[in-house]
Amino acid sequence: MDKSSLKEIFGYMPKAIWWNFVIGAFALLLGIAFGGPKIYIERLTAYVVFFIFLAAYAAIVWWSVLTLAKNKMRESLVTSGPYAFARHPVYSATLLILNTALAVLFRSWLLILAIIPIYFVWRKNIRLEDRYLTTKFGQAHQDYRRATLSLFPNLWRINKKAFYILVGLAVFATAFIILNFPSVYLRWVVFEKSGQITYDEPAKKKSLWPTGHKANYIEKRDSIIINKLGLDVPLVPSSGTTQTELNAALNQGVIIYPGSALPGQAGEVFLSGHSSVYPWVKTEYGQVFALLDKLETGDVVSLIYDRYQYDYQITGKQILSPKDTRITMTSQPALTLMTCWPIGTSAKRLVVHGELIK
Repeated sequence: MDKSSLKEIFGYMPKAIWWNFVIGAFALLLGIAFGGPKIYIERLTAYVVFFIFLAAYAAIVWWSVLTLAKNKMRESLVTSGPYAFARHPVYSATLLILNTALAVLFRSWLLILAIIPIYFVWRKNIRLEDRYLTTKFGQAHQDYRRATLSLFPNLWRINKKAFYILVGLAVFATAFIILNFPSVYLRWVVFEKSGQITYDEPAKKKSLWPTGHKANYIEKRDSIIINKLGLDVPLVPSSGTTQTELNAALNQGVIIYPGSALPGQAGEVFLSGHSSVYPWVKTEYGQVFALLDKLETGDVVSLIYDRYQYDYQITGKQILSPKDTRITMTSQPALTLMTCWPIGTSAKRLVVHGELIK
């Protein structure tokens, strides 16, 4: 490799690294300025994922360096090791793994999107290097270019089964996000931006003492209010327990499950609401409980029923199998909120418990 070629190729590489940093930093600052959108992931989980990705990045870079060293820094055309999967494995690792690791660490969707312009930065460096290698190795490098992609491993050639699995996962993930977009957006963007969604406080109340418990009279329809989640939706009864009857009621708000105690009464008030619905389901209440897991011990849920307000304090939450969810027989006034979980599935039930504030 002559000096002019070295200068042409490696003289640009620091610029590629620099612009990778600049674009990534700009994306992070933009996210800070606008408060998101953030990747919904716990901080500890973000650290774990970051170090896993970082270890993978370091392994690929080290493997690439060792492979080049064995071939005396490309005195011969290198097509083994990581170069058998991609022509520029270090660039691939930097673009896809390192940037993704940083995006997870900072929980920034904008940094994920920044990979698109960063790709074009690295692509310029790839063209310079490919031009030099074709000049040096001629037909051998041209054949290598046709057989091996520059950045992304050609799984179709390497392992068709793995290719189909990855394509299937990508299609599934895309379809899942599209079908559950309102709930996903509510969780990953709206709630993450502020940590809570605050609606106006309920109307001013007058103190009364109905049904043996302290409550407040309020001129308002039957409803459930969770200020932390920005929730103020109708509270409706279900006409039956069949799935059709339950779904019809759920599409009108949060339902009082058949057989449940009523707000303020002794016993368990058992309420259920959608966490997500498909786009073709016509309802305004398809995501009412999409943020239900955000409730913590001590948070307050207010129920307006028959013109009286009853406040319940959250005491805990759990994820159960559908067959394990049932109305609990108790003499104490209690509250249970239930929704399908995880979002977009009906595999489990997220159940949140509370007790009446007397």
